[in-house]
Amino acid sequence: MKRFYNYFLSLFLLMAVGISGAMAQAYREGNLLETVEAVTSQDILLNGTGNMGGGQYLCGQGYSSTVTKDCRYRLEQVSGQVDGLNLYVLKQVSTGLYVKDYTLQTTSGDDSQMDTSDGPFNGKMIDVTADKAEAMQFTVSLAVKDGEDPRSGSTEKQAQDLSQPSFVLATKQPSANGTIQFLGHYYSPFFSVYNDTNAWQIHAVDEPQGKTKLQVYMDAYFTNNTDPSVMYPAGTHPGAYPANLVEAAHAVYQEANDALNADEFTLTDEQVNDLCNRIETTIEKLKTSTFPMADGIYFIHDSRGMFNAGNTMFLYGDSGNGQNYISANGDYTKPAKLDADAVKYLWRVKVVKGDSVTIQNVLTGLYFTHKEAVAKHYGLSQNETLVMVRKCSETGDKYNHSSFYIRDSNNTKRACTNPDAHGLLNWDDAKDPGSQFVFESVTEDELNAVLEEAKQQVRNEKLATLYGDAVFALNKGISYAPAAGYVLDNDFSAEGALVRHTGAEDNTPWYCNNKETKEANTYEALTGEGWDGTTFFHSSWSSGNFEPSISKNHYLVAELEHDATGDILVKVAKRATGNDFPTQFAVYGANKFNKENPNATEWKFQGLTDINYTDSVAVTYTDVNEKGAKAEGQTKTIPDAVGIAAMHLDGSYAYIKLAATKTLFNASNPQTNRGYFALAKLNIWEAAEPVVKSYTPELQDVQNTNEAVITELQTQIEAAGKQVADSSATDAQIASLQAALDAFNNNYPDPSRVTTALAEASSVYNAASSKNLIGDKLAQYPTAVAEKLANVIAKYQGFNSVKLADINAAVNEINAVVAEFKASIKLPEAGKFYTLRSASKKYEKGSNGVSYRGIIYSASNDATTEVTNDVTPVRYYRMNNASTIQDSASFADADFTKLQDTINIADDARLVWKAEASANGQITFRNLATGMYLTGADGKIYQSIKATPINVEGIAPETFRFNAGKNENGVTMYMNTRAVSNTIVTWNDTTDQNSNFFIEEVAKDKIATQSFYLANVKEGQFYAGTFAVDIDPTDGFITPYQVIGVNGDKLVLGEYKDVVEAGTPFIYSVGLVITTAGGQETKFGFTQVVTANDLTEGNYTYETKNVNGLQGVLTEAVTIPAGKAYINNSGAVAVAPEAGAAIAANGAYFYGDASTTAEKGDESLELGKMVGNALTGIDATKVIVLPAKVDVYSIDGKLLRQGVKSSNAAKNLPAGVYVIGGQKVLVK
Repeated sequence: MKRFYNYFLSLFLLMAVGISGAMAQAYREGNLLETVEAVTSQDILLNGTGNMGGGQYLCGQGYSSTVTKDCRYRLEQVSGQVDGLNLYVLKQVSTGLYVKDYTLQTTSGDDSQMDTSDGPFNGKMIDVTADKAEAMQFTVSLAVKDGEDPRSGSTEKQAQDLSQPSFVLATKQPSANGTIQFLGHYYSPFFSVYNDTNAWQIHAVDEPQGKTKLQVYMDAYFTNNTDPSVMYPAGTHPGAYPANLVEAAHAVYQEANDALNADEFTLTDEQVNDLCNRIETTIEKLKTSTFPMADGIYFIHDSRGMFNAGNTMFLYGDSGNGQNYISANGDYTKPAKLDADAVKYLWRVKVVKGDSVTIQNVLTGLYFTHKEAVAKHYGLSQNETLVMVRKCSETGDKYNHSSFYIRDSNNTKRACTNPDAHGLLNWDDAKDPGSQFVFESVTEDELNAVLEEAKQQVRNEKLATLYGDAVFALNKGISYAPAAGYVLDNDFSAEGALVRHTGAEDNTPWYCNNKETKEANTYEALTGEGWDGTTFFHSSWSSGNFEPSISKNHYLVAELEHDATGDILVKVAKRATGNDFPTQFAVYGANKFNKENPNATEWKFQGLTDINYTDSVAVTYTDVNEKGAKAEGQTKTIPDAVGIAAMHLDGSYAYIKLAATKTLFNASNPQTNRGYFALAKLNIWEAAEPVVKSYTPELQDVQNTNEAVITELQTQIEAAGKQVADSSATDAQIASLQAALDAFNNNYPDPSRVTTALAEASSVYNAASSKNLIGDKLAQYPTAVAEKLANVIAKYQGFNSVKLADINAAVNEINAVVAEFKASIKLPEAGKFYTLRSASKKYEKGSNGVSYRGIIYSASNDATTEVTNDVTPVRYYRMNNASTIQDSASFADADFTKLQDTINIADDARLVWKAEASANGQITFRNLATGMYLTGADGKIYQSIKATPINVEGIAPETFRFNAGKNENGVTMYMNTRAVSNTIVTWNDTTDQNSNFFIEEVAKDKIATQSFYLANVKEGQFYAGTFAVDIDPTDGFITPYQVIGVNGDKLVLGEYKDVVEAGTPFIYSVGLVITTAGGQETKFGFTQVVTANDLTEGNYTYETKNVNGLQGVLTEAVTIPAGKAYINNSGAVAVAPEAGAAIAANGAYFYGDASTTAEKGDESLELGKMVGNALTGIDATKVIVLPAKVDVYSIDGKLLRQGVKSSNAAKNLPAGVYVIGGQKVLVK
């Protein structure tokens, strides 16, 4: 059984919520009925029990959590009996629609998977019809716990409640393999063969009157007695409601409230009915009058503030760590008048079709995606990306009725704001106010008035950041140190200290851009006397960790006692814990600084200086223990507590800024990405002797080899600095500075590049060696190449050069040998034939045994990339006897040699793959039967008509892993067997056995070279098909037919005598269903098709043809529009309903231009209900559907024929107009 919990839980929630918002009526649950007579003689409510749909009322094709008029059903008796039981059809009273007949089919030949949980009826699990003749016929029986009678037996699995009388609705027509099928309750009502979801508690329908009825309407339409003016916000933006309708709804709400809250209820039943009717019509009109989504410019925010679930969060375009992404700001307030700062919060929506739109950030020009760019932040893309904007649910007190959900184009992800990360992520809770987005309009004129100013702000910010990066790059090779004679000590009271001690936090000379507020700490501790270990300063740790840099850091600003000139020394002391201290400062000078507006300061960068901590300078802290925690009377000594930094100032400054560009957690745990810092002491002195400025060997190498890049960077830094200062950044200056910085970095020696390359090389070699992957077998690497890799690793272990040329040479050699090693993996030989088999001996709970040696096949020519865990054309057949291995005990004792193929590769070319190319760690596999290429890309496994190499990795000798590339979140995925559905999927866990596969060569004389199987077919039934290869009509177990034309109420077919060319659509009947190695007879399974040519020659066609109105469908499934005809699951010709009909790959449908014919042909198909009109081009949506039997009258009312078949009603009548089945018909 396909129990796809996550997907169908979402579907269930949508159905339950959506339907419960339908028209409420004065109906409620009546008595629980206990007899068949009772449930078949009145209007009823059907209530599922247990885990699957429990507590929900059947309502159309879904459920309702409350009783509405659409929940009322009636079981109408029809003629006939089954097993002595009367037959009934189930009719929805409000619509007159019946539950439609459907015969369950098997999937992949596995009879255990018989249900409609995959939503075959346009996403629904049951279908409905207005034609009683098409209705599903049921027997109705009291449920019997663990009963043996299949029409009444039920179980308490899935928490079905059988303690109260319940009923089983079993269908007259069994499933395809003869099993009794039921109307079941799942996440949606569905058809199935399972008795753990087949019991319905059935209630009578109660209809109250008077005050009770009015209260019912109030409860239904005004949840929690909420005024509709609150539930349905008035406005003109998308999702809002017209003000006049909101006012009308408020008026009836107030009228009803006044009546119910009066001391005495005085309304008559007639007045109550009138008021209830007005409530219903007013609210229903209001609910359907919301303004739709439209092209425009919008603020987009969530609904948290509306439900007191935090601040309302506005979405905006953000960037960092090389990624563009979406953030959400809960501190932003939309201005009364649009300003430049607001532009980054604006989004341009373009409606593409229906609820599919693009959402583009106005400022960045990038598009909204559901791909996670950084943790808990959806990304922004340069490419137009479709998303779905769907109106939020219409019931409950946790919904903003003017809001929309923003879902991905596959309808699998729902965007939701995250207050903790200030981001946007996937969260599929419809009730979460963070998922309910409001689109507030902005006009083009409003935007244009501030757009250029906003764009200038972006340029200024971009140049300022780049300027900081450039300054940092230029100065990272310059170091400063105290004069050689300087002696470091722990005396912070030495004369000449430039930062005074005031003793008062409100009069401190210090300022920090991010001071910690959740832990007691003070500025004045920095300059205070003594070594009390409990006093210190701490920048904010509660705002989270980050990697500090020149552009992102915590900093301290010191107001000096007098201006500093020349050289300065900065002395610091660690906090008593010894943790989180700065190891590098970026030093800046300024002569004006305002704590109230710190960002307005014009800082002059002076340089980077490392802070040197030495073991010789210790500090003993009082009143703390060894962990640095408060402990009165105890002490702790840190031997390397004091650090010193030096800097040369290029002028005289009254303020010094010390930005912590590097920090360290501690020596034993050297984390450098926490960002914040703590200090016990800090002060600044003018140096008595000049500080020592020196250059790193790396910078000296640049000066010696390419000094021009330094000069150019200095020139561009100077030019950019002027634009940063006056906020006049230009795109040209940004480009020039970026080019200069790139040139400098490309010429700057970085020895860590060698270290990184060596680490990669060692990892590759060690992995191969530890897995026994060095040798001459498939999936192994040749010994000679492995030795070459080992030698290059040894060669560069002691590398210590800081010259760019040496570094480049080392990196290039290491990378080249690694690439050579990876490409040398022994692969299958191109031009030969192989089977792909699972190497997993893992048992998955819920499956039918292990996947071990299960054989991968191409199920069809479907080239869709929209594959899921359960719907994919790349599948596998489990081995016969695999079901005997179903737990750890049987696994341990299993004899895997007894596993046999379910289908013989000599009979079915779908199981065989040709290696068309094989080199450099990549193989191009093409399926012999379908000609489809196995493709791994974007984190998915699917098929393609284009030759697509797939990357493989050795796991063990003769065992491979297939790399499917990175998914939308940047995670590498691998081909994987999903045992519960016999499908090939992807998974990111490299340790999962299900991602391990054998590639085994098979000789050409052992494989099917001119035949393949079709699955899930029934003997004697007709199908429509199109294949990529030529079909031999004289062999195999199918009979191919061509369409001759329409003859009256028959579709006339003629047998093909010659080859059916590839791409040609045809109709075929199944003459024989094959018994597989499982040995189980079945009326629903496989048949064999014989091809006209040798499949190993690789001749395939993917272009389809139209032959006398029959249109081929080959690699792409289509949904045909209403009025087009097709062969349905029962083998009959049918007309697509209003919602259309899905035609799978390798199928065909009638395009509507079939000819008429007088021939009788070799075979024919009935065209009941005037389906022939759809075949010959008449609009079948306008064709009158007649009852099965009709009366025929002349135009003057004379009865001419009575109770004749509708298909024969007009036969042999003279030309004229007649009344047939109540409809006027022209007979020519």
